[in-house]
Amino acid sequence: MKHSIGLYFSGTGNSKYAVEAFLKEYEPGAKAYSIEEQVAEVIRQHDIVVFGYPVQYSNLPKFLYDFVQKNADLWRGKKIFIIATMGL
Repeated sequence: MKHSIGLYFSGTGNSKYAVEAFLKEYEPGAKAYSIEEQVAEVIRQHDIVVFGYPVQYSNLPKFLYDFVQKNADLWRGKKIFIIATMGL
């Protein structure tokens, strides 16, 4: 099994940037993918998942919530990092 993968939901690119910057330091060479892509098989191949998303109304975006719920079986046994971005 491979180590880390980055997943992001990003409208402006800030969350994507944050995930890629984290991965660059944490595990150089690890790739980041938008959750809008078909990534289920890629997620299965990794033990560490770095999630990046913008905070919306003090919560995670509904699109991301639905993605996590829909793919509940993918998260079992994985270590998860969360990067929540926020614009001011």
